[in-house]
Amino acid sequence: MVAPPPKPLQVDAEGYYEPGYQFTVSDRRFTRLTLRPDPSVRFTRTGTRQEFGCFDAVITPQVVRMRCEIERVGTMTIDGRFVNRVATTRMDAPAISAVLTVRNTRGEVLYSARDNFVWRPPQ
Repeated sequence: MVAPPPKPLQVDAEGYYEPGYQFTVSDRRFTRLTLRPDPSVRFTRTGTRQEFGCFDAVITPQVVRMRCEIERVGTMTIDGRFVNRVATTRMDAPAISAVLTVRNTRGEVLYSARDNFVWRPPQ
């Protein structure tokens, strides 16, 4: 008897993660986080989308830690964990729980809160 193939891990799932709450900083609304293939965050602003790459990204089956430069604003840090280790097709189940912090170029906190993210397949 052959064992079933292992279930894919959430950490390996390509796609993006939508926050439970879309906050606004410097007239830009945070709309999503991408881990694979390249870590990034997306903000929208009056009809335009802006993607910002993340450096210092640590993404393991347990944790997500990223630092992202947001042009003309400052930096955003994401410090979280996967709620579900195994990838799921349930679109309503949180996949990541994280603390998001946005600091301006002087290091002052503009936004900080914990949020849950749901996974969406690539578009």
